[in-house]
Amino acid sequence: MNEQTGKPVFKGEILLCEDNSMNRDVICKRLEKLGLKTITAENGKEGVERVKYRIQNGIKPFNLIFMDIFMPVMDGFEAAAEIGKLKTETPIIAMTADNTSAGTDQYTAGGMSDCLNKPFTSQELLDCLMKYLMPLNQNIEHYQEFLSVDAQAEEKLKKKLMHTFVKQYKNLYNEITKAVDDGDIKLAHRQAHTLKSNAAFFGKMRLQKAAQDVETILRGEENRLDQPSMDALKTELEAVFDEFLPLLEISVLNETKDSIASGSPDSGDIQILFNELEEMIGGGDIRCLNLLDRLRSIPETCGHLAAGSLIQELIQQIEYFEFDMAAKTLGLLKKNIGANSNE
Repeated sequence: MNEQTGKPVFKGEILLCEDNSMNRDVICKRLEKLGLKTITAENGKEGVERVKYRIQNGIKPFNLIFMDIFMPVMDGFEAAAEIGKLKTETPIIAMTADNTSAGTDQYTAGGMSDCLNKPFTSQELLDCLMKYLMPLNQNIEHYQEFLSVDAQAEEKLKKKLMHTFVKQYKNLYNEITKAVDDGDIKLAHRQAHTLKSNAAFFGKMRLQKAAQDVETILRGEENRLDQPSMDALKTELEAVFDEFLPLLEISVLNETKDSIASGSPDSGDIQILFNELEEMIGGGDIRCLNLLDRLRSIPETCGHLAAGSLIQELIQQIEYFEFDMAAKTLGLLKKNIGANSNE
């Protein structure tokens, strides 16, 4: 749906087979803005099952299928072959980071109609859709207007995904090291592959290269990992975090300036503060960082000294984006302060 005009560019249903949650979020948002409904699958096997379900229940086939190539359980090539046997005639678009001509030929030979090189732009997605779907409006200005609006929306989405990136990968170095030590080379390989894809989305080529090197070393489920490669991965990860975190803080401050009251909270303010925190933490909203000063003032102004350690723990969890743990700590804090208030 074009957010400015309210007019959809296309009508139809898309099957998106993609195991990377960040990529799924981006592609689904783009397709939604174009008026398309998206059904997702996290691996090729799930994708095949969704196609079979429609056939078995007499539901119209998908208008288009976007198929990631490297997925767990069943990869894109296997899934495309299985879907081809079902004779739905639905075009399948490969999604890959391999943009060589040999790679493209390989995808078409595997039964796929076209290929999009990740990360792809809104314009590239629109061009691809125009090949296989009938637009609802033939006026070219309609599409240019969409792209203009989409660029603004994607900047906001990018900030959200930066937060997701930091949260998802802040412990990745240790996670890959542990997976290798535990002999789970397949898991370590997948972690490096996913990081490579997400680094490319943000244009972080040095991190992408470092992740690709680790991915290549772990290919074939053999432990050939060397310390220099892991050191390079750690260095580039930290460099991206150092770049992203200040940007996230600036974004939060700009969005919430004048919306957060200053000063020390009384008992009524504390309840309001907890309600705000609960909503933001539950939604993974990094704007909760701006509530930390109000949270810090609680022990001094209200005398709930027993809650002090919980408050410090909660602050640390929020600062490290550990929102699941923060939600539990906040629950304990609310009970603690609530009990003290009734004494």
